[in-house]
Amino acid sequence: MPLAGTRGTFEGAGFARAKLPGFEPIAPGETRAIRRLSVRAVAVPHDAACPVAFVLAAGTSSLAHATDLGHLSRGLVAELRACDALLVESNYDPRCCATAPTLGRSGADPGPFGHLSNGDVGRLLEKGLSGACRLVVLAHLSAKNNHPELALQAAEEALGRGERRDVRLALAAPEGTGWIAVRAAGAAAGRHEGQLRLF
Repeated sequence: MPLAGTRGTFEGAGFARAKLPGFEPIAPGETRAIRRLSVRAVAVPHDAACPVAFVLAAGTSSLAHATDLGHLSRGLVAELRACDALLVESNYDPRCCATAPTLGRSGADPGPFGHLSNGDVGRLLEKGLSGACRLVVLAHLSAKNNHPELALQAAEEALGRGERRDVRLALAAPEGTGWIAVRAAGAAAGRHEGQLRLF
């Protein structure tokens, strides 16, 4: 089975000298075709070895998967803006960190190479979505420094400020998501629709 990843991630995982059958390196900015699906790797700021987000497209429908990022760069927002659906981390709420700070890999890391707060995601949802986006899935919530209700409330308020009542919100479970139906804006039901399951 082919395994795609950045060389930095491959080496950071301890496989620098290994020759894994089926490993296919992908660089930030590169797009790879997997049957009818195209997968584009997008560089993200995080304290890891060459981390990337992914933009997946099939036909006219597209979904972005962006977790483990410390801030939203202009380039990343431009990539996310073009998508019909978005899975993005809403990792921590600063109020939770203030009462029980647990920084680092086990908790929230508010630095520019750590994780996104509920407020960061709110600003994206208020000002960074295109009219094409109809679904936002909040993911990678910290168990210690966030609560699902806080993440949803921040996202709902941001969508309200941006007058985007046409966007549906969902939460990813810690173990992943079920199937996510993605349809291009304006497409007829059943046509141009695809399903993705993300972990």
